[in-house]
Amino acid sequence: MHDPETESIAEASSATYQLHAVLVRVFETGVLLIGESGIGKSECALDLITRGHQLCADDAVEVFAIEGLLFGRAPDITRHLLEIRGLGIINVPEIFGEQAVRDASEIELCIELGRTVEASPLENAASDYAVAGGVIPKYVLPVSSGRNLTTLIETAVRLHHNGGNGNAAELLIEEHTRMLDPIR
Repeated sequence: MHDPETESIAEASSATYQLHAVLVRVFETGVLLIGESGIGKSECALDLITRGHQLCADDAVEVFAIEGLLFGRAPDITRHLLEIRGLGIINVPEIFGEQAVRDASEIELCIELGRTVEASPLENAASDYAVAGGVIPKYVLPVSSGRNLTTLIETAVRLHHNGGNGNAAELLIEEHTRMLDPIR
């Protein structure tokens, strides 16, 4: 999709860093998907596109900072292309329409896909991810058979919009403590 605003932002950048990643827009939020090669970043992007979200870059993302904000775009040679093992290289606007792509996007959240991830359900799952002189929140999602990563990515974006995990775990611990010690 031709977007003059994001094109002018992209042209204003000076120093760019290239990452092996995927950049998608989910609920109008720029999400950087990172993880080892073959973990499923592009397949997640394809599933997100089918749900109405937008692709900005697949496989290589040029990241740059402007006035403290991070932005990303695809290199010219791969703009609007998505590589899916078994299907080949897909021209996203030809298959899904112009609304399925975006030339550039602010990057507001990072999601790392990993094969083995250990985390306590009661701890704040968000950490920080530093890139191109900026820092954004990062969630790490374990990849395994039967997990719906697309739904988890959409939920991570919703959590981000609500200020992270909020205090749901803290409220649970407080209520549990109160129930165990009712005399207080």
